[in-house]
Order: sequence, then C-alpha cells, then structure tokens
Amino acid sequence: MDHSQPLTRRLLRFVRALIVGSGATLVDFSIFSTCIRLAGITPGVARLPALCAGACVQFFGNRVFTFRAQSGSLSRQLKWFIAAEIFTLAFNWLLFQLLAAFAHGVPPELVSFAGTFLVFVTFAYPFRRLVIFRVPGSELGSGTGTAHGKHE
Repeated sequence: MDHSQPLTRRLLRFVRALIVGSGATLVDFSIFSTCIRLAGITPGVARLPALCAGACVQFFGNRVFTFRAQSGSLSRQLKWFIAAEIFTLAFNWLLFQLLAAFAHGVPPELVSFAGTFLVFVTFAYPFRRLVIFRVPGSELGSGTGTAHGKHE
C-alpha cells in the first residue's frame, strides 16, 4: 500500500471514486433494469449494455473528478482504460453469472451490485489509480494533476 500521501488525501480520492462509481452504477442499474423489466431481455444479456454505459461514466468521471488527471495524455488513458475495461467487463459478467447461479431468489439487480463492487475494490480502483490515471510528474496515483499540470 502507498503510504507516501496523507491518509486524508487517499480517503478523499477514494470517496470521489465512490461518488463517480455511484453515478456509473445509477446509469448501469437504470439500463440493466430497463432491459430486464421493460424490454424482456434476459439478465445475462442485459448486463453487457449496462456495463458498457457505466464504463463511459467511469472514464470521464475518474479522469476529471476522482484522479484529476486531465493533464495526462487522453489517448494513453483511453487505451489503458479500454484494455482494462475489457478485462473488467469480462470479470463483472463472469462473476455475475457465478453469483447468480448460487443466489437463488435474490433479485438480479442485487447480485449485479455485489459483483460489481467486488470487481471495483479488487481490480478496477487500484488499476485506475496506479496505471490509467497516473499523471507523469505527479505523486504516484495522487490524482492531483489539473488541466494546467498544477497540484491542489
């Protein structure tokens, strides 16, 4: 664990990530529920467009708000994000299938929330902080770079 930054800075960054994640989850949940409840799509199939929409919210929200990484290369961040999201989407979808197989009687939306949170904590957040939105010249994963390369 990186202890080079004060605990308050790391906690604030994580809280910002939770805020962005909540917005992405709201988009994901809305699309997922609409696909299942109104369009009659099976939960396994409905999971994919919902995850893709949530990923779009995650990218822009994390770049601008969570990690404040606008001074980093957009193309570099986007390439890393897409590569990581391919893995994350597959991980989310497979974990959903696994959890759903054992969570009889649990609404698919709750199974989805649980799986997505596990993927966020174990892979997505650490990878975004340490690789995708790391701005060269800033503190490791500090997320304090601004559009002008200055720090908070």
